[in-house]
Amino acid sequence: MRTDRALIFDFNGTLFWDTLYHRQAWGAMSLRLRGVVLSEAESHYLDGRTNQQTLAYLLGREIPEDEVVQLSNEKELLYESICLSHRPLALANGAEYLINKAKQAGRAVAIATSAGPDNIERYKKWFNLSDLVPDSLIIHDNGMRRGKPFPDLYLDACSALGCVPATCTVFEDTKAGILAAQAAGMGCIYAMKSPGSDIQTLQAMEGIHGLLDDFTQFTLDQ
Repeated sequence: MRTDRALIFDFNGTLFWDTLYHRQAWGAMSLRLRGVVLSEAESHYLDGRTNQQTLAYLLGREIPEDEVVQLSNEKELLYESICLSHRPLALANGAEYLINKAKQAGRAVAIATSAGPDNIERYKKWFNLSDLVPDSLIIHDNGMRRGKPFPDLYLDACSALGCVPATCTVFEDTKAGILAAQAAGMGCIYAMKSPGSDIQTLQAMEGIHGLLDDFTQFTLDQ
């Protein structure tokens, strides 16, 4: 049975279809750090993970915080440049309408994303994100939470919302994100077939309540 007391959205590849932009930036970082670009399989594996997780994978070792910050800044400046080369930037089709309709219907809305604080600031500027979701309900990688597929981001989002996970509906686009939502005990999980997502893997995963081409295909449970 579906429950829509609260909606929790992943951001990258879900609300903002930027998977291919991140992949291009990480491909350049991979080439610099290890001499080869990311394979498609590696990209799918790393989709939805934090910068620290991705850098540890690329370098094959744990990375001290100062090095994570330095390399993350390098990657995110590449990513920003790629994004801005694709202006005008917009959220996924139907996303703003759904969020506003949910709020009008008394549903709480939050974001649970692996994005770091610098990118969150970019999204606030690019999309007026704080007008859609209060800053206190934008749960992101703050360096303290374990990244997806661990459930920390979703559990913290539920805590911020004051909702139990079983009453929340999640929107995700990656295997790691879906595993995180499942581990958190979310009531419903919908997968987004955005450009660059591993659709074959998403289709094969158990516990998915639906696959969406965009947010116009989702109707709030009345």
